[in-house]
Amino acid sequence: MSKNRTIKELKKEVAFFKSKYEKSIEDKLTLANLLSRINHELEESLYNEKRFIASVSHELRTPMTAIIGYGELMSDTTLSSKQKRYLKSMMQSSNHLLSLINDLLDVAKLEDRRIELSPKIVELYDILNESATLIHSKISDEVKFIVNIPTLEYKIKADDKRLKQIVINLLSNAAKFTTKGSIEFYVESMVEVENNQLKIVLNVEDTGKGINQSLQEKLFQPFSSTDQTQGTGLGLYISQELARLMGGDIQVFSKEGVGTLFSFTFLVEKSVKKEIGKGLIKSKILMCSPQSSYVDAITVELLSMGVDGFTHYDIEKNGIVSLMSNVLRDAEYYDMIVFDADVFQQDTYYIAKMFLLANPKIKLLALMNDDSTMNTDIFNMVLYKPLGYQQFILEIETLYTQKVVSRSKKIDYSKLKILVVEDVELNRIYEAEMLNNFFGIRCDTAINGAIAVEKAKQNHYDAILMDLRMPIMGGLEATQKIRKFDDKTPIICMSANVYKEDKLEAYDAGMNAFIEKPLEKDDIENQLLKIINHELFENPSTVSLELNEEALIHLRKNFDETTTRMLFETAMISIDETLQNIQQRNMEEEMELLVEDFHRLKGILLNLGLEKLAKQADKLQLSAKNKELLESLDLKEHLMHTLTRLLL
Repeated sequence: MSKNRTIKELKKEVAFFKSKYEKSIEDKLTLANLLSRINHELEESLYNEKRFIASVSHELRTPMTAIIGYGELMSDTTLSSKQKRYLKSMMQSSNHLLSLINDLLDVAKLEDRRIELSPKIVELYDILNESATLIHSKISDEVKFIVNIPTLEYKIKADDKRLKQIVINLLSNAAKFTTKGSIEFYVESMVEVENNQLKIVLNVEDTGKGINQSLQEKLFQPFSSTDQTQGTGLGLYISQELARLMGGDIQVFSKEGVGTLFSFTFLVEKSVKKEIGKGLIKSKILMCSPQSSYVDAITVELLSMGVDGFTHYDIEKNGIVSLMSNVLRDAEYYDMIVFDADVFQQDTYYIAKMFLLANPKIKLLALMNDDSTMNTDIFNMVLYKPLGYQQFILEIETLYTQKVVSRSKKIDYSKLKILVVEDVELNRIYEAEMLNNFFGIRCDTAINGAIAVEKAKQNHYDAILMDLRMPIMGGLEATQKIRKFDDKTPIICMSANVYKEDKLEAYDAGMNAFIEKPLEKDDIENQLLKIINHELFENPSTVSLELNEEALIHLRKNFDETTTRMLFETAMISIDETLQNIQQRNMEEEMELLVEDFHRLKGILLNLGLEKLAKQADKLQLSAKNKELLESLDLKEHLMHTLTRLLL
């Protein structure tokens, strides 16, 4: 009896605990569902927040086009000194606002993981030196700015815009918080690592007030800043995220009352070694300056490279009168003259003009301090002291190998017939006025894509500038409709949408190029030049994808995927460098070098399986060998144009 009762009690207890266990499981499931729903709502909320930031930032860029654009138009008119001062302040505030908008867009893209680097072949020295030059004017007169950037024997493959963005941010912070002492910008180390890469450490060190430990700990968090008066506190956050995309990082070391050191580490890919001075071997260069160890070093370096056409004129020893009477008569002998403008002062402009009148083809270079106020319009290039002698040689080589462009000859854009498609009236008027004021083009306009399609049917245009987002019919749909009856007219997309997929969508619709809002004069002129030179007649993404795929299929027949990608990337670098060499060659004087360039190009294209393009390179090699390349200019331009699109 007691035994049966015990069994019953045990069964009750089992039933009780089973019920409790099942309730516990049910509660856990309920809690898990609740947490899942909360997590989903949070993710959706964060996503909506990021899209809201991106959308608002995008919409803000549209009116900024008009504000900055009309300011640029106004600066080209006659203004009083007071009006110029007001305009300068307005433009500074507008550009500051634009930089804040760009920061918000970058944050949205970083959070969405939609920022991609766009590496290309660049000079590291140029990027870093340009960044330092841009910041120089922001540094207090009581602060010594020390820049130590080495000249490399090779170019690098890197995203120059993003690299410059990081460096300018670090230098700007140093300039803002350093009122006395010094700011040093230097390369701490360069170490070769695997896969032909360089690990570079850049330092920005200042003697400012320093940053306390509590602020250092949150310095790289978004919306954190040591400056409570201006800025969004996004600069360092964005810079560090970009540095990590480059395979590196940014670290800060600071002590209050002593100063701050920002250390920026990043990886770049080495390119083919440069042959410094090779392009100067046949040059005839005159340098007018005082005798110095700097000039001696340049002379020795050039002689060691085989350049025997370099002449130095000691202006302090011989004087200006002797220069004008004895040297000017030999102006036709020289290809280039370098003037030390700090010695000649305001006379530099007039003396240079005399040489130019005697030899209209001569190239003029001014070497001066960065605080000089001299008129430099007549010069082909201006270099600022101090400048390493190897970098000086690189610069004069670049100038010497450039094609001579007549200073008096201006490109006539006025005959171009352009259709501007823009729904915002203020922007539409500005874009039309910009084309008229700067380029002499009286354009047609349309307020939406539907009207643009009808106008394109009724008229022949040299190009169509098409806004992306418009009511009634947007730019993508309008482009698709135009392409059904016209596949020749270049269509250039104008948009504040800066995501890669937006650009690809524009190209897929049939557009040929992309200009980012706010529109700037230089961006417009670059596209107008391409229109005149017939460089926008094919869709870049289609050509690039077809050639890329053909090359990759060929390589995959013999190699695994890793090796295929490595060989393809190496080939793209070699093609880019060879095209740059060809573009800089003087076709009348450097035929032997052009023969080598086209031979190299032919070999690369054959290795990629691009036989049709290789045959074109072979024909150009033969033409260069027979000194008949001028008769094959159309073929040369077509091949270079095609290969340029391959590199997109």
